[in-house]
Amino acid sequence: MKAFLKLFLLSVAFFLGGKSAFAQLENTTRDVARKHPNGKPYVVVYVKNTTGEIVKEEVYYSNGNLEWEGFYKRSIEDGSWKYYYPNGKLKSNQYYTKGKENGVFLDYNEAGKLVKQSLFKDGKLVSEQSF
Repeated sequence: MKAFLKLFLLSVAFFLGGKSAFAQLENTTRDVARKHPNGKPYVVVYVKNTTGEIVKEEVYYSNGNLEWEGFYKRSIEDGSWKYYYPNGKLKSNQYYTKGKENGVFLDYNEAGKLVKQSLFKDGKLVSEQSF
């Protein structure tokens, strides 16, 4: 039962994080700020049309795969931040609130297996479990 509850809470966190992310991208413009020497995007930012504020940033490997992506609120990390291996597999999923680590952080190996789960509250590590 305890494992089910943990999985349920993680699912709710992912759902709410995704919903929040969608709302942050409304009325934004995608801008390729930098390119790799091969012409592929390197840094991509999403700028709010009304304020000019950057609300999301994406950084790409030269092979075109996403290296990391994250959200900002008032120029501070806020929301979901995801990091990827060059092969495109998820490396880490993290959450921030007002620039501080907050919530469950999940780390994966290159094969996609969960290797570490950490819980943060207001920027402080509460617990950590390696698998």
